[in-house]
Amino acid sequence: MDQAWKESEQIRLEKVLAIAITSQNKDMEANIKREIGALQREEPSPLIEEYLNEYGEVRDDL
Repeated sequence: MDQAWKESEQIRLEKVLAIAITSQNKDMEANIKREIGALQREEPSPLIEEYLNEYGEVRDDL
């Protein structure tokens, strides 16, 4: 994983997390925290894995 991209993504996600916390959107807060954790572990995005199929399309079973 490219370190510069990882750092910029971390900053972007932290900004979104701050908005979620300020607006008291608990679902968004939890999802962004999952994304940050996965990024730090250099794992795939849990949201993308949850909602998209292997072709990058929204799963039919949702």
